[in-house]
Amino acid sequence: MLTNLNILAMQFITLLTGITFRGGSWKQTLPAMVIGMLGIFLVIGIIIVATYALNKSFSKKEKNKEE
Repeated sequence: MLTNLNILAMQFITLLTGITFRGGSWKQTLPAMVIGMLGIFLVIGIIIVATYALNKSFSKKEKNKEE
């Protein structure tokens, strides 16, 4: 019964919006999404490492003033 309701709901949404549901399309889109997410994490990692390196190299070190 639940499957029939799901099919009915998808048909109703298809009629209202014109969006078609393709159950097997995730096999084609999932690898592209994974590559995109890995690219995002890689770029964020590069930005973090570059910021850390620039902060280490250009930060002014305060000397101890015991005098």
